[in-house]
Amino acid sequence: MTIIAARFLSLLFVPLAAGSVLLGCLALWPSDANAQRPSPVRVDKVVFEPLAETAPVFGRLVSRMRGSVAAQTVGAVTEMHVQVGDRVAKGDILAVLDIEKLTSERAAHAATADAVAARAVAAEARLERVEQEIARYEKLRRSAAFSRAHLQDKEQERASLRSELDAARAQLVQAKANLALAEMNLARGTVRAPYDGVVTALHTEIGSYRKEGEAVVALVNDHKLEIEADVPAARIAGLKPGAEVAVLLPDGTKHSARVRAVVPDENAMTRTRLVRFTPEFGQTATPLADNAAATVVLPIGAAAPALTVHKDAILRQGRQALVFVANDGKADQRRVQLGRASGTRFEVLDGLGEGDLAIVRGNERLRPGQPVLVPEVSPGMPSNNGPQKAGTG
Repeated sequence: MTIIAARFLSLLFVPLAAGSVLLGCLALWPSDANAQRPSPVRVDKVVFEPLAETAPVFGRLVSRMRGSVAAQTVGAVTEMHVQVGDRVAKGDILAVLDIEKLTSERAAHAATADAVAARAVAAEARLERVEQEIARYEKLRRSAAFSRAHLQDKEQERASLRSELDAARAQLVQAKANLALAEMNLARGTVRAPYDGVVTALHTEIGSYRKEGEAVVALVNDHKLEIEADVPAARIAGLKPGAEVAVLLPDGTKHSARVRAVVPDENAMTRTRLVRFTPEFGQTATPLADNAAATVVLPIGAAAPALTVHKDAILRQGRQALVFVANDGKADQRRVQLGRASGTRFEVLDGLGEGDLAIVRGNERLRPGQPVLVPEVSPGMPSNNGPQKAGTG
């Protein structure tokens, strides 16, 4: 009975063990649902648009308002209200010079002006009285009480008082001018920001003596920026004032700018001319700064309509250019022939059609025919400035 029971148990456990192994293998096998899960992507339409050959020129951002803020009067620095990196608004106090001395000087000139004004008033009153006396003597000219000597004395006194009054009035003008100058120096003893900006350097400290015209702080307005580029003279012809160009910043954002001026001074060593562009900055990934790099994309040929695709859609397989197109929820791989480049787009000579949804994000690991999840794209709204964001079209 023992041998029979053992054989029965062995026959019972063999199928159970085999079933366990089979279940373990099935658990490790990927399900069809996971294998067919759509991969989220972003797309950009293939569109017809004016396209011109372009060439990049390296430039820099320059502030139209920057420099040293100088003291406009003399005196020792008694207060410093800013540090390097502080942002200030026009009219904010930067530093204060010796106000007590300037206040005393203003008070002294005010007292002098008051004293001269009082002398002028007194001289005018005496002159008026003498004028009245001369008028009375004139009325007595035909009477026995008339005295020519007394009349002559009063006339001489009138002339003297007129001279005294004229001198007092001239001194009053001078005293008022000195007072106004003292008040101006007192006001200038408080150094204020002439425009909005950021403090980039301090040129003095508390206790230092500043002469008129000496620097107190350095200030730069980072909101009034232009782009300056040294453009080869051979490409100047197409840069008329008002002409629009594309600008690329190091953070990857693209903006537009217009030619403001071409400086008529050619560098004999590099054969370039300085060109100033007025930018129209949108949102940037990093704050703008004076002297920051900027690449100006200049047209070097006439614009003509062309079928274009965004550069981020291009994949390289050796010398062959490939583009994945979202077609009926699947990734359709296309071999394309590219032409000219302009900014962030390439001319398409073959392989794509207008309206195709080129995949620009998530295309690096796609396989032909793989399901993709495409955000809604509004009809007739191509993304010419960069990849489409999900939900924006």
